[in-house]
Amino acid sequence: MSATARSSLSPHLGTLGRTGFVAAAACGLVLAGCAGLGGVRPVYGPVPGSVGLQLDAPPAAVTRAAAEEIQHAGLLVQWLSPEEGYVETQWYHLSTRESSREPAFRELDRVVKIRFFADPTAGKTRLAAECVTTTLVDPSRPPRELERMAPEGHPGRELLTQILDRLRQRFPTRGDSLRTAR
Repeated sequence: MSATARSSLSPHLGTLGRTGFVAAAACGLVLAGCAGLGGVRPVYGPVPGSVGLQLDAPPAAVTRAAAEEIQHAGLLVQWLSPEEGYVETQWYHLSTRESSREPAFRELDRVVKIRFFADPTAGKTRLAAECVTTTLVDPSRPPRELERMAPEGHPGRELLTQILDRLRQRFPTRGDSLRTAR
């Protein structure tokens, strides 16, 4: 290649190199900025069979009240984000009344976790509530796959109903509706 050909290409290569570097740096900054945007609320929704309730209050207020009622019932809150409308308890053993970050390996049917998902709807809050048990502890599978809604009559389900009743007293709504999601 002649010296003239090299000199005519070098300005273009230099521009492309600088443009590529600037574009890569900009992408890196955008990705770094997005990394801090992850919140507390999980990407999944409530389990099938969860309980739905509509309350006459903003989601953040309902979320804070749900956390207060959870603590009043003796459970420990693991995750709370009023801005995202999410509350989650630690695993709670119904017999011993002890909380832990991981479910116990024994008596899995007596260990529950309660979650609330609060979403705005027409100036009110649509609250989805779940009380889950886990069927087994298997580190090779995502924990959410092993969770099931506590059935009617289960002590954990009764605990959830008590918390929901207290929330309904705090935020009375005309035409109060309690439903089970399918």
